[in-house]
Amino acid sequence: MTPDVSDAACVGADPGLFDDTTYPNALVALAYCQQCPVTEVCMDIVRPSRSSFDGVAAGVVWRNGYRVRRDNSTREDRLRRGSA
Repeated sequence: MTPDVSDAACVGADPGLFDDTTYPNALVALAYCQQCPVTEVCMDIVRPSRSSFDGVAAGVVWRNGYRVRRDNSTREDRLRRGSA
């Protein structure tokens, strides 16, 4: 069965949360993604070859359509510094 975006955990959430890559909004948006059954749909929408998306989608922080670099610090620390 094909995933339906109407099943997304973020349905009804403030869309502005997902357009913000800064702490603490990105953490709130990522919490929605963690419980979402259709993250692959979001991933297909924001793939780098198709968009220059800045925000949170599919459990990932994106800038200019690319995943923000990850390091060994905690996710909260990275978001406070502007990297994930």
